[in-house]
Amino acid sequence: MHLIESQFWRLWSDPSCGVQWLAAQVRNDDQWHAVVPDCRDTKRHDSTSNNNPAVSSELSAASFHMIPYSNRIRNGKFNFNERQYQLANASNHAIHGALRKLPWRVTHASASSLTCDIASKDHPDINWPWQIGARISQHVEGNKLSSILELENQSQEPMPAGLGWHPYFNRKINGSSAILTLPVTDVFPDTDGDCLPIGPAQKLPQALDFRKPRILDPLQRIDCCLSGLSGNSIIHWQDAGIKLSLEASDKCRFLVFYNPDAPYFAVEPVTNANDAFNLHEQGVDSGTHVLAAGESFKVQLDIVVTFE
Repeated sequence: MHLIESQFWRLWSDPSCGVQWLAAQVRNDDQWHAVVPDCRDTKRHDSTSNNNPAVSSELSAASFHMIPYSNRIRNGKFNFNERQYQLANASNHAIHGALRKLPWRVTHASASSLTCDIASKDHPDINWPWQIGARISQHVEGNKLSSILELENQSQEPMPAGLGWHPYFNRKINGSSAILTLPVTDVFPDTDGDCLPIGPAQKLPQALDFRKPRILDPLQRIDCCLSGLSGNSIIHWQDAGIKLSLEASDKCRFLVFYNPDAPYFAVEPVTNANDAFNLHEQGVDSGTHVLAAGESFKVQLDIVVTFE
């Protein structure tokens, strides 16, 4: 477990398991507040902190990285360049990329930054047909937390690709419910309720329209892929005086939105829609990026905290 921190941020992550986030806290008026579920082992909590807001979570990670694709691939099967590919875990759909459970190599570490690399050639059982390399860089400075994802096609032929983040956020901070603003325009239809689109994105229905600030109802079950992301997503715990602004690279045109019956929810900036590679084969705009041999792909997510 590695900690990076600034005046206003503390982030714990685990390079031994996908560089997943275990906890993140922000500082307001000399108090630290957990903005994501605390997934650190309770035995390893910082008992020396006078204001440690650690609360254990049922989740194994507070956030993880999705590389070389985000969300699901239907039955783990897709066609690309006139060839069919079958990934493992077909019965449950291949999900959340191929690297999130693997150990990454720490290549740089300081009090405020962490960089980790991985190469698929070092993991012969990786669930991906092409050779790839990836890097995750995390940095905190002042009130900003930055995360950069980089993917390189290290094979000798083109491959489809996507990147994304899967952060969970606490539904409440000090009793204050989250108010969301999500600048999207469309949603992918999902008639089977399996989070797999059946066609192009459609106009956003009122029930999913968070373009104006709106309290997130814990009883409204949501698990969908939104499209047309343009601008910053805002999470505001108004009564607690804490606001997060999520600014992702322009390549992140999609947002996966998950609201379970739990003390957390997920707002996930991603470059590709759910089941993107199969949608791409059907001619649907799904955000699939095709990387030539040796080509790289990079995106960044900045999370800025302000206090109001």
